[in-house]
Amino acid sequence: MAVVAVGMLGLAATPASASSGDTLRVSQDAAGQVTIQQGSTLRAGLVSVDVTSAYAAADPETFQLRNGATLSQMDVRIAEAGNWQVDATKAAEAMQWFVRNTTFYGGLSAVGQVSYKTVLKDGSYYAAQVNNPSATARTFRVVGKTQATLPAANQSITMKEPDRFVVAGPGGKLRRGPLRVSNDSGELHFAQLVQVQPGTTDADITAWFAGGANPTLTGGAVLNFGTQTPGRAAVVDVTVPSGTYALLDYIPDTTSGMPHAFGGMHAVVTVA
Repeated sequence: MAVVAVGMLGLAATPASASSGDTLRVSQDAAGQVTIQQGSTLRAGLVSVDVTSAYAAADPETFQLRNGATLSQMDVRIAEAGNWQVDATKAAEAMQWFVRNTTFYGGLSAVGQVSYKTVLKDGSYYAAQVNNPSATARTFRVVGKTQATLPAANQSITMKEPDRFVVAGPGGKLRRGPLRVSNDSGELHFAQLVQVQPGTTDADITAWFAGGANPTLTGGAVLNFGTQTPGRAAVVDVTVPSGTYALLDYIPDTTSGMPHAFGGMHAVVTVA
């Protein structure tokens, strides 16, 4: 739910074809439409989410609605959050609505094939490209009880209070392989890795958001793990090439209405 400039879901939910198991297999065409190829009914527990996408702005996410909230209401709040430059107060209120009424389990963006693992309990879910105005939300169910845990990973990205990233890995670097991404804060967050010029510092990122030079690498790699509700975690395989990356979160803050990255939620990390 990268809502710096975001559209609406637009259409009603559509159920996926029947299947069962512990893998949710999602495909996405060049227009951003999501189809559930496998997993319309899943066993509760550790679920592997496999995504194949041909959409340049790929960011399919899984989520639930709570407290009687509807997709139409969510459309309105997404638009309000995306309009933060015009009305930051309303954007903040929109994000407060999301904290109260939704549960986001993440997503993974990359053109091609990517996958991640998360733990899902019994309930009804949606999968959708939420920043595509013509996207259709696909429904799936999870049934049964679970005591499952995520697989172990020796590196992690954690979203903490006050809005900040904490990165841990061998030698202070990230490496290709399993990465735990968790939201230990009270707000919605996501973690986007954007390749930047070698030698870029966190001060350079701050200067960029203040109107300075853009340090991103033209044609560089990007890996975005999608929106997570407070308390959620997932394990994703790091597949980006070695290099220097800016770690960013553009979701608006529930108090200021400004995207977290503009408020200082960014870091520079090395992928070895």
